[in-house]
Amino acid sequence: MISRSLRTVAAGAVLSLLLSGCSVLQIRTEDKDAGPIRVGVDETAGPEPTEKPTDAGIPEGMSKQTVNLGDTCPVDVSFALGDDWTAGAGDTERFSSFSRGQSSLDSDVIVVDCAEEFDDSAQSVVDTKRKFAFGEQDSQVLAERVGALSAGSYWSYQGELGPTEILAINQQATVFYGVETAFKLNGRLVSVAVGMRTPKTNAEAAEDFKKMLPTVTINGEKIPAPSFR
Repeated sequence: MISRSLRTVAAGAVLSLLLSGCSVLQIRTEDKDAGPIRVGVDETAGPEPTEKPTDAGIPEGMSKQTVNLGDTCPVDVSFALGDDWTAGAGDTERFSSFSRGQSSLDSDVIVVDCAEEFDDSAQSVVDTKRKFAFGEQDSQVLAERVGALSAGSYWSYQGELGPTEILAINQQATVFYGVETAFKLNGRLVSVAVGMRTPKTNAEAAEDFKKMLPTVTINGEKIPAPSFR
């Protein structure tokens, strides 16, 4: 069971390296009527715009889990987590994972990772991740929120992965919640990502993710979540 779970998590790491962000963050929203110096925020729930992001503290029955991504990516990532989750045995300095479930075929998975990026800008990194995260025809974004950080950009989302997606659990429809951030850290462009996945049939876990995603913080700064569907 452990080896199968690790393979599931490892598969998550493959695309996470394409999808991943890190720095002290300050969230700013867009004034669409402002002059040329402005930052952008765009919320959508499928084809329609969403409204205010979910705001929540640590839900009852969960506690704050903090992950330090090491010397090469000196960032603390935290989020709410229940005591029924198990930390991954194959974690590395830039990669951390958690799993929950009795069967390796349908375990819930959370992956946190950091990667160095070589795009021209943080916005370009986030745009690429948005383009490829739900790339198959049977995948879709249900709700999302994008915005500017003090040194970069973020994207938070709620979506569904089709069975053919590389991150789909056991080749079945998979619920996928997460945040992607990209920004400058010590002169380097990096990304930090948090991704939460569960089989679409696991409605209880999906509800947990709706509570957990709004608690994600990077170096103490909360990343806004979308308005969930």
